[in-house]
This record gives sequence, C-alpha cells and structure tokens, in this order.
Amino acid sequence: MKARKCPACGKDVIGRTDKRFCSDECRIFYNNALRKRKRSRNRKQIRAIIGNIREMDEADAKNLLRLLERISKVFKIMSTFAKPREKRQ
Repeated sequence: MKARKCPACGKDVIGRTDKRFCSDECRIFYNNALRKRKRSRNRKQIRAIIGNIREMDEADAKNLLRLLERISKVFKIMSTFAKPREKRQ
C-alpha cells in the first residue's frame, strides 16, 4: 500500500483511505492558503481592469458601463433559469 502524504505539512496520513490531511489544523491551514492565493489573483486582475478603465476616454468608459449593465441583466435572467423545478405530481 502506498503511503499518503499530507499536502499541508508532508507527514504520513494515517486513517481512512480517502483521508487527505493528517489533522484538522493542516486541513484548515491548506484551505485558508488556497483561498488567499485565489483572492490575491482576483485582486490583481481587478486592479488591471481598473487601470485600463482609467486610461479610457469618456466615450469608451460610457460604452463599457452600458455593456456591463447589459451583462448584469443577462445574469439576472440566467439566474431565474437556474432555480430548481418543482416536482410534478
């Protein structure tokens, strides 16, 4: 049987075959670090977008705002389709 290693600390994982972490502390640490990396990546992308918007002239900025309004309406419409259907009797 292959020894499994904890992705957070590298120790051997003992227990069930589907267990991934050696302890709750390692699980929490790993997931918090994962979320932190995702948030920092999103922040970098948002900063780049804001920088691009600031460089636009006024007409382009207005067109972008109109486009964002249209997109938000589409997502509102799509969210109504995503609701679960009622069971037929």
